Formats: sequence, C-alpha cells, structure tokens
Amino acid sequence: MAIDPIKKLTILSPRHSSKRLMRTVSALGIIHVIDAGEQLEDKALHMRIKSTSTEDVDDVLRKIEALLSLLKAYAPEEQGFFQGLTPVPQIIDREELRNATENYDLEGRSRLASELDEILRRSERAKTDIENRLAALMPLVDLPFTMEDFHRPRRTRLLIGYLPRKHLEHLGRPVSPWQDIAWEIIDSEAASDSAAPADPKMAKTIKENARVLVAVLKDDIDEVKNALSRLSFVEINLPDFSETIGDHVKGLQEDLSQLSATIAETIAKVETLAPERRTLITLKAFWTANRNERLALTKTLGGKWVHLLTGYIRTRDVDRLQTTFAKEFPESVIVLEDPAPDEDVPVSLALTKAMRPLSLLVEMFGLPPYRSFDPTPYLHVNFYLFFGICFSDVGYGLMLIATSLYLIRKTKQYQGVADFGRILLMGGISTVIFGALLGSWFGDLYQPKYLGENNPLLRLQSIFAVLDPVSKTIHALLIALFIGVLNQFFGIGLRMYGSLRTGDWKSALFDGFFWFLTLPGLLILVSKLFVTTPPPLYQTGVALFGAGALGLILTQGRDQKKPVARILSGMVSLYGIVGSYGITAFIGDVLSYCRLLALGLTTSIVGTTFNMLGGLMKDIPYVGLLLFILIVVAGHLFNFVISLLGAFVHSMRLIFVEFFGRFYDAGARPFRPLGFDSPLCEMKKEGTRNG
Repeated sequence: MAIDPIKKLTILSPRHSSKRLMRTVSALGIIHVIDAGEQLEDKALHMRIKSTSTEDVDDVLRKIEALLSLLKAYAPEEQGFFQGLTPVPQIIDREELRNATENYDLEGRSRLASELDEILRRSERAKTDIENRLAALMPLVDLPFTMEDFHRPRRTRLLIGYLPRKHLEHLGRPVSPWQDIAWEIIDSEAASDSAAPADPKMAKTIKENARVLVAVLKDDIDEVKNALSRLSFVEINLPDFSETIGDHVKGLQEDLSQLSATIAETIAKVETLAPERRTLITLKAFWTANRNERLALTKTLGGKWVHLLTGYIRTRDVDRLQTTFAKEFPESVIVLEDPAPDEDVPVSLALTKAMRPLSLLVEMFGLPPYRSFDPTPYLHVNFYLFFGICFSDVGYGLMLIATSLYLIRKTKQYQGVADFGRILLMGGISTVIFGALLGSWFGDLYQPKYLGENNPLLRLQSIFAVLDPVSKTIHALLIALFIGVLNQFFGIGLRMYGSLRTGDWKSALFDGFFWFLTLPGLLILVSKLFVTTPPPLYQTGVALFGAGALGLILTQGRDQKKPVARILSGMVSLYGIVGSYGITAFIGDVLSYCRLLALGLTTSIVGTTFNMLGGLMKDIPYVGLLLFILIVVAGHLFNFVISLLGAFVHSMRLIFVEFFGRFYDAGARPFRPLGFDSPLCEMKKEGTRNG
C-alpha cells in the first residue's frame, strides 16, 4: 500500500531497429516515455527523429470517427442503467483486435457512410426548406384565386394583407386616397378555422386582424401604401407561381412525404451498420495507440548508428522488460537508475484490491508527489464513518448494499466502475451500522401506528438504538464536533508522518508537534466557558497551550531573516494568516463537521415525513392501504437518492477540504505507459473472462 517505486530508464539500440523497438515498447505497456532531448537541449536537435508523419493514421481515424458519428446520430446505442450513469470501456482480446484490423473493410464502409451521410444531409436540408415554406403558406391556403391571376393586372395593383378590424371603416370613406380603391375582406370564420395556424402568435394576428384584398390604380399605389401603413396594414407578399396556393401546398406535402420516406429508408441502411460499432471502437483504440506510438518516437533521439529512448518504469516491471529485450533486442543496452531528488517523477499507486476503491477519491483530488506517501489507506476509517453518519438509516443501507452488489456483478470487468460499486458497498454497511445505532429504520416506519404493535422493526430498533439525534440533538452535535477534532488531529499526525518520511524533522516538530500541544490546550481552556473544568486539567491546558504557542511563535516565521520579523510572523501564524495552520482554521474546520449531524437528521426527518403523509391516507376506505404503500415507497425512493448524493458529496468535502488540507499536497503527474490505452476500449488481461 504505497507509491510504486520507479526507475529512470534509458535504452540504447541500433538505429535500424527503432520502429520495431517502439512497437515492442507499446505492446509491453510498461514504459512511460519522456523526451530524451530535454536534458541535452540544443545539442539534441540534430538527433531528432523526423520521419514520423501521422497523416495516414489521422486519415484512418477521421474515417472511423465519421462512421461512429453517423451511428451516434441515426442509430444510437441502447445503454443499460449503469452504462448510462458512467461511460465504460469495451473489453476485447488479441484475437478480436486481429480480426478487426485484418478483416474489416474500412474503406468500403467509409464510402458507404459518406454516401448515406450525404443523402441524409441533402434530404434533411430540403425537408427543412419545405417545412418552412409550408409554414408560411398554410395561413393562405384558402385563397381561391391562382397566383397568376393575382399578378396579371397591368393598370391596377392588388395588395393583400392584414388590417386591424377596428380600422376597416377607414377604407369605406369617400376621401383621398380611398375614393379610387376597391377592397374586400377575404377571410371567414370557416376559412380561419380550417386553416388555423399552429403558431399562437399567427393565430392571434388572424383573430385581431382582417385579411383584406385591396385593388388600387397603378399611379396611386405609393400613396395608398403609405396610408395603409399608417393604419397598421401588414402586406403579405404572395409567391409568384401559376397555381393556387392550395394546389402548391399539396405538391409540397407530396414532396415532403417523399423526402421523409427517403430519410427513413436511408436511416434503415445506417442501422444495418450498427452491429459494426464494436469493431469500429476497437479500430479507433488501435489506431489511436498507433498514433501515440509514432508521436512517442519523436521524443526519442537517433544518431547515425544508435537509437536512444528514455522514460520511467515501475520496479516491478523491470524483469519483464529485460526478459523481452534479451529475446527480441539482444544487442540493446538497458540502463536503470534512481530518479534525481528534484526530478518530476510520474506516480503510480500500488494498492491491494481491498484498498484500491478509495484511490478513486485520491485520483480525483490529485496524485501525491513521488517522494510523499499515498493517503488512500488512511481514508478507510474517516470516509466511511462520515458517510455512514450522514446516511444513517438501516433501510437505506440495505438498499445501497443490494444496489452496489448488483453494480459490482454487472461491471466486474470494468475496474473503475466496479471499484466505485465497492465504495458504495462499504458505505452501505456503514450506513446500516449507524442507522441501527441512531434508531432510523426507513425513518420511523417501525412505529406501531404504521406496522402494528410489537412489529419486527420495532423490536430491532429498541435492541440496537443507542442515541436518538432528534430528541438529543445537543449530544449528537457534541459527538460530531468530537469526531471533527479527532480527524483534525489525525491530519496533523499524517503531516508529521510525511515530514519524517522525507527526513524533514524540523517540519514534523515545528508544523506538527507544536500544534499537537497548542490545540488540545486551547480546547481545555475553552471548555471552562461551558462546563466546570477541574483545576489540574485547566492548568494542564494552560501549560499545553503556552508551550505549543511559544514554540509556534518561535518557529513559524523561520523563513524570515530578521529576528523581529520571525517573532511577528510567528505570532500572526497562531491566527492562521501565515504558517502551516491556524487556530481560526482549526475552529472553522471543526465546525464543518456539524454537517454530519445535519445530514443525518435530514435523512431521518424526511423519511419520517413521508411515513406521516402515508399514514394520513391509511384510514381512507378501500384505497387507504394502497395509497399508504405508494406514498411510502415513492417517498423513500426519493429520499434514498437525494440523501445518498448528499452523503457522498459532503463526505468527500470533509476529506478534500478539512482533512487533506492539513497534510496533503497533490499535483503529481500520473504514470502513463505507452500502449493500448483508450477510454473506449481495454485489452483483456490474461487469465480473465468476459463477464
């Protein structure tokens, strides 16, 4: 349970075997390749390997991506519940990879996909165009005349549009410019109903406005248009074709029907490619690895006779490397050395199966520096403790255990997802334990008013319950704060441990041990404000706080050159502005653990509320029992999901902020060996079976 020991690796091989060597390195999947010219700088420029074009690989990847994009758009993959929650890679073996690379007709499928994609794009553009034209013409479909007749007059001009009904009276006045026009309302209730538009705004326009046809002399057209515009007349520009709008609409609808049929037929052809999705994903992973292999070659150096590769390798993989190279490249030279003290070494965590799941949290926060230590083993007590208290219901814990076991069984071949399931499994066990201790069984469903006198849940609750946080909130709050204090001291202890591992005894003493004196002393001093503190204990607190505070004042400003600046910095460090910690940070972090009580209470109270709502329905004749069951089941499912999310998020926050903040400095880069590595596809390890 530690960080994997890493060796700095240098491989010298004949120049002619460079590409074959890179293929072997990629197949092994155990070497983190780095730039061999970083230390040589300008001296290495003439040794760079330049013949590493990736254009052909990029072209293959573009074809694969085009096929996958077409399938994603028109033949999406049906996913199960857990696959929908998180992406999981497909597991393949060497034989499946060989079949995909040797037997799949990518060129032919790519041409077919391009043709289908072009048909779909062209058809969908035409369909959209027709739909837009139909939307504009449908309100006018009842016009009885042809468009040719409308545009035919030479001495007169015809205008059609919407005029507010309240302004219709103006058209009948015998004054300029209305005396030389003819007009007619050409809408009717029947016509409006038959051609009622789907657009609410258009429907409102038709209701409030009359559709009128105005005939005006050619010479008066501008004057009449200006007058009509002052009356809020909205002209309709009719299309220029020979038939009626109704006939034209019928033609467009026929065209739309044909396009829809073409699109459906083409999509059906796309769906026939769906069974090939797995092969395409396999090919994408293969060619991505091939591309990475070529790019890694640019990080190596090549002289006239020799090829130089540098990188890192885990100590446990050295024997495998030496055995392979002794067989395939006997003329090569492998040089192994320990990394320099100031070297930025990539990090790989070495964990047992039991400890591995919580490494997901560490990786989410950031990996530890190479010469530090892996905090994963130290999370197993406090994280599951926090989670169990926040969720704290026996019924919900049993539900979570069942859900996590199902998740583990369904995703056992996907390590990351299965490990997350194991986190939930341990969280479920913790939830059952603390739910029993705090007396929550689906809220208060054990009450006789719900399940009758002397029911099994009531008997179990009375046996295991130790503390009721609802009735004894202060006691529960003090326990939560006490857990917070212990966790803070645990973090300071790990800070000392990390410093001693690196031989930094000054940091362990000054930034750790002195706080171990100061903070307990502070707690004893503060306790006198609330309880009667025995004089010997109080004097001990004064001594601890005084000794610890004096040590901090003298050491926290040790980076300052001037004595006065050191003392001032040390005094300020007690508050927490400078230095490794601070009293205010300690108080704030401890108070954050009140969320343990708050979330635990929320889970129980919300569950109890749903029980109460169901109980109100229980006495309704005939359907009361059914309503009670429906409300209780639906309510507890909702509470289970919401409370599970809250318990997980807030437990992580207590770890990431209030715990890691005391000792952990993340930010190391992960150890990423060159090889078949893709989030979409994983190579099945020998000795495993598809599950």
